[in-house]
Amino acid sequence: MSPSVQENTSNTQAEAELITQAQDLVQRALDAGATQAEVYARRDASTSVTFEKGDLKLTQIDASAALGLRVVVDHKLGFASTNQIADASLTRVAADAVALARMSPADEHNVLPEPGGAHADLDLSSGGAGDLTIEEAVEVGRGLVAECVAIDPRLSLDKADFGTGRAHLAIATSTGIQVARSVSGANLSVFGMAIDGDDVGGFDYWGEHVRDRSAIPAAVTNTATRFGTSAVGNLGAGAAESYKGTVLFAPDAFLDIFIGPLTSGASAIAVQRGRSALAGKVGTAIAGKGISVLDDPSDLELAGARPFDREGQPARRFALIEDGVLNGYFHNAYSAHVDGTTTTGHAAGGARAVPGLGPHAISVAAGNAGTKSAMLQTLGKGLLVNRFSGSVDPASGDFSGVAKSARWIENGQEVRPVQETLISGNLFELLKGQISLGSTPEIVMGAARAPWALVDGISVTAG
Repeated sequence: MSPSVQENTSNTQAEAELITQAQDLVQRALDAGATQAEVYARRDASTSVTFEKGDLKLTQIDASAALGLRVVVDHKLGFASTNQIADASLTRVAADAVALARMSPADEHNVLPEPGGAHADLDLSSGGAGDLTIEEAVEVGRGLVAECVAIDPRLSLDKADFGTGRAHLAIATSTGIQVARSVSGANLSVFGMAIDGDDVGGFDYWGEHVRDRSAIPAAVTNTATRFGTSAVGNLGAGAAESYKGTVLFAPDAFLDIFIGPLTSGASAIAVQRGRSALAGKVGTAIAGKGISVLDDPSDLELAGARPFDREGQPARRFALIEDGVLNGYFHNAYSAHVDGTTTTGHAAGGARAVPGLGPHAISVAAGNAGTKSAMLQTLGKGLLVNRFSGSVDPASGDFSGVAKSARWIENGQEVRPVQETLISGNLFELLKGQISLGSTPEIVMGAARAPWALVDGISVTAG
């Protein structure tokens, strides 16, 4: 039997076992008095290694399992979880969840969803990146450290991590949902700084997520290069200049300041509870033309890819913003029932809590501002921000913080790193102003995709 056939057989068996366990616990909950019941079952196996200051500090192999039980008793919600599958443990967790529900306040919107139809057939487990041995993981970690050091001996690595794992999960409900999937992958990251005598550069980091074993060497090289180049570039920092005008944001910083608060505000629950600035704005322009934001759980290059959400509903492409116009909100079963609509497949979470709400795999569409080099020429003189450390108020849109790994630009060229430079503004006002997006979106930390962005109207205060 070939390795791929063995892997598929193993996945199928594990998924079938979890479905059986989940169905059994659903029935126990119904027998204990639940009106409705949902079980999220998960089984994980992982291997991880950690290097500190270049030396191997930790190797770890973990195997875990969990069952999360959500019950509804006359519109009262209860939840309990366990990592035990013994008969007595399952009976006890069913009784606990029902008892907690009976003590909770009733809410007519506490309902479990019906089956939502077919979900996408995504292959999230056959790449082999989640199946390295501990010895292989150590070698990958050593390679990551070695490639960083080879870039420049002045690099000081506080921490380098490499982790690989495989997970099987299943969801079964009393309303008829029965879904399962298997996932495997690897994550790597490095964190540190460059030191040259008395000159200590600012901290920097980078990381990636991969599903294919064959992609690990390239991910190691790219992580080391991205981290090393930026960290060394932080040496010799000088002052920026204070001004109000255009700033060039790297994808990481653009996501943090402008896109993250939008996706948070697009939560239907946030809207319903008066915590979102996007309330009442569906169908209206909240950003400039040309700005489009898509949640695409079919994007296999992003870690959040999945065929169904935490409630077993199909996870489909969702155009949050199209050409600046807000198309709708993210819904799970609860928020959908409140608004009298259907879930959008955005229930989020795991086996230790009731489902939350959020996007899976955000992508910001490319613009027509060209490459980073072309955008530097357009900027001419001003600030480039690679990362942001500060606060963003999702309700008002006001943000203020420190530009990290920032560079001062003159004549379209990076002339020096800058230190202690503050940036501020209001993201909602700026999104509707002058924004130019680069032509090539980049994957950030394996989690999201976005282009470089030129944003006008930023207040820059030099230290």
